[in-house]
Amino acid sequence: MCGIIGYIGRSEATGILIKGLKGLEYRGYDSGGIGVLNNDKITVVKAAGEIKNLEKKLLSIDVHGNLGIGHTRWATHGAANETNAHPHVSKHFAVVHNGIIENYREIRESLEMSGFSFESETDTEVIPKLLELNYTGSVEEAIKKTLPLLKGSYALGIVCSESPDTLYCAKNGSPLIIGVGDDENYISSDINPLLGKTNRAIYLDDGETASITAEEITVYGKNFEPVQKEIKSVQLPKSSADKGEFEHFMLKEIYEQPQAVADTINSVSNGESIVFKDFPFTDEEIKNLNRVYIVGCGSAYHVGLMAKYAFEEIAKIPCFAEYAGEFRYEHPVLGEDCLVVIISQSGETADSLAALKQAHEHGAKTISIVNVAESSIAKMSQYSLLTKAGPEIAVATTKAFSCQAAMLNMLCIYIALRRGACTSVYGEIALNMSLLLSKKIERILSNTQKIETLAKHIKDAGKCFFLGRNADYAAALEGALKLKEISYIDCSGCPASELKHGTISLIESGTVCFGIISNERLLPKTVSNLEEVISRGADVTVFAPESLEKELTKFSTVITYPDSIPLITPSIEIVPLQLLAYYTAKEKGLPIDKPRNLAKSVTVE
Repeated sequence: MCGIIGYIGRSEATGILIKGLKGLEYRGYDSGGIGVLNNDKITVVKAAGEIKNLEKKLLSIDVHGNLGIGHTRWATHGAANETNAHPHVSKHFAVVHNGIIENYREIRESLEMSGFSFESETDTEVIPKLLELNYTGSVEEAIKKTLPLLKGSYALGIVCSESPDTLYCAKNGSPLIIGVGDDENYISSDINPLLGKTNRAIYLDDGETASITAEEITVYGKNFEPVQKEIKSVQLPKSSADKGEFEHFMLKEIYEQPQAVADTINSVSNGESIVFKDFPFTDEEIKNLNRVYIVGCGSAYHVGLMAKYAFEEIAKIPCFAEYAGEFRYEHPVLGEDCLVVIISQSGETADSLAALKQAHEHGAKTISIVNVAESSIAKMSQYSLLTKAGPEIAVATTKAFSCQAAMLNMLCIYIALRRGACTSVYGEIALNMSLLLSKKIERILSNTQKIETLAKHIKDAGKCFFLGRNADYAAALEGALKLKEISYIDCSGCPASELKHGTISLIESGTVCFGIISNERLLPKTVSNLEEVISRGADVTVFAPESLEKELTKFSTVITYPDSIPLITPSIEIVPLQLLAYYTAKEKGLPIDKPRNLAKSVTVE
């Protein structure tokens, strides 16, 4: 959720921190703040709202120093105001925090009994107070005594007024990296804000802390003993940090999908077959699988639901799509003959990480699909498949979703072939159609006029319904999610078959409905459902493959997309729905890249 940045070096910290926070703002933009140390004084400046508000405030405040920390907040505990913004301070310490301290109430009560007072409503403020309580001249000892008292997740940036040459950090359950520079070093929630500064990074593991000077980085393990960490080279496209010719990051990322999808598929294909290097499971283990769980949150869950139908049809194996936040608290039937596939763009999603731990505890086989190679989920999985979406800045996911769907398709085909559930001929056809996916997306993006017109038509809708069957129902859920995320229209995805069981009571004159129809076998049934809502006054638009257009002449608005095989079609049909959400939000003049109350990466429960 929140984003943290820290700097120690020879340059002025303020500008570096502000630039870094702008690169992290997709993680939360309820408030922002910096704390800069100069001599023995920590100057803290905070502002509610986006980082531009903080930047404006700094124009009238003289802040100098070569050591500092910054924070952009997604509110969890306490209102989104200046008082609750980070950094939080005590006499000697300033702290920025991403995560949740679950036992903060007990700690706060104990500290208040010890004479400490609090200004904010946050869980974070107990951390600098605890550090103060445990401080006897050594910052390292104060950190060592404080961290075991914290229950929950945290990535911490810490500065102490009596340690003017050192930046401190700690990680447990929330992402944190150290950016390695020349006579300067950084901490950050991810590598994105460090573009142009360094491409070298140390990825901290849970339970690790570090003390960082301009020249030296010392990392400590769970027992606070020094540990050796590899400095890894990170290559990111320079264009990822700016919108280029596009008005919004979301539109840019929609248009990056053809290349991202092609890169993802090509990363596990030699053009003739699927190649999963160092795949850990034998043919016998794959044949003995008796069920697959695909687990994710939000859009990642929708990807899993799309794939569920493919795994059952092609790989001939029972498959269940599960919300990670539900799965982790259920009692799923797990064992060595079960495969759990975890999907997470960041690889740090809290519920998905907990679900993965549960799968391990019950002996299930685990595969993750992530977009960050050094993420916690990637490291913890028995096998990890890396999508090639690159950095995605807009909060509403587009290219990451498409890449996850493409990678899941590859996994489905691979498992089907290993199980002997489909022929090699089908495998070749499926791979060839997958390789053509990027071209089909390009065709959609080449002509968006009809979608833009539709957006103008629906922008004032009070509520919308997306209807589909089978994998089209999964697409309906994702289409509804995209539209509600950035246009703030009340949207629901519904199985077309379930209309009569309650949802149809909400249909009235002018209600906007979208029918998603890709399966010719289910065409008559879905058309019948759409006719039912039309008879009650609904305004219906149908999304369908080009080959079905002649069957849909009774509908006034039909938006078509290129044909493909059932395995691939959901990855194609989602693109017009992404565009519809984008253009509707644009018509309404809304903050497309930063929709209210949302953040890119959900690293807390």
